[in-house]
Amino acid sequence: MLYGILLAGGLSERFGEDKYLWRIQDKPLISIPANAARSISDKILLLVRSYERASQLLEELRINVDGFILDDPSINCSGPLRGMLTALFMVEADEYLIIPGDMPWIDGRSLKCFVDICRSSNVDCGSIIWGNGSLSSTIQYFTKNARRNLGIVRELRGIYGRATDTFRGCNKILLVHVKNITSEPKKLIGVNFREEISNPQAPPVDGTVKDNIYLESSDPSFLRALAAENSREIDIALKMYGLEAEQYLSLNIYHLALHALMDVKRCLTGQDPKIDLKIQKCVNELKWNKAKRHIPG
Repeated sequence: MLYGILLAGGLSERFGEDKYLWRIQDKPLISIPANAARSISDKILLLVRSYERASQLLEELRINVDGFILDDPSINCSGPLRGMLTALFMVEADEYLIIPGDMPWIDGRSLKCFVDICRSSNVDCGSIIWGNGSLSSTIQYFTKNARRNLGIVRELRGIYGRATDTFRGCNKILLVHVKNITSEPKKLIGVNFREEISNPQAPPVDGTVKDNIYLESSDPSFLRALAAENSREIDIALKMYGLEAEQYLSLNIYHLALHALMDVKRCLTGQDPKIDLKIQKCVNELKWNKAKRHIPG
């Protein structure tokens, strides 16, 4: 069975009001991804912070979802990563499709295309990659096999956790190029600010990444780095994070490379100009603003 999980735990602070309930054609925004996921999923669940929030959203969505999951505070991380790990370890399913609840243009056809490509590649985890090497990191496909490694992330990552940690920790990952999913890239983005409803800001389709990227490792460097850092073997952690970063840089996956390099920098006891230059390269390629939206050159 495929379970669709709608991430709806955000506070909409940048939007200025509750973006999930923002009306689009007299329907709440969250109903759009709910309907899209419903068309390809056996069950749809909301991931929320509280019973009160679940009740509010369920009232708005009515028959579009089957229930909810409460974000698990015992998982020692925060944000979307905690929500995704909560869903993976609290709900038993063969497959999971996790998407944000703030996608105004998503449709079932695009989601089906994404899931079908992941299935055909027999992967543990999949997401979407753009031409500049950035990822739609909160759109994720998992099989139940992903839990074998992500339990380590759940136990060890802590406050440094990011949504991309799921890719970094799995054995078989597929990053599906946006061009292979839809000819309308805005379908695959969410919104942080109200003005993005009328002026969508999608990353570039064309760039240094030309097609899908498949990654496979029986012993991911990220997991080895986590274990070493947890054991205070910092030299080993630095080496593993560094090897991971170099792999991503060689494939122009600048989003993952940036996060691996930030882990390297955090573990350093002093300055390293070479690491700073690599971090700056990633930032330059991604051309992100503070909200991680692409700024056209």
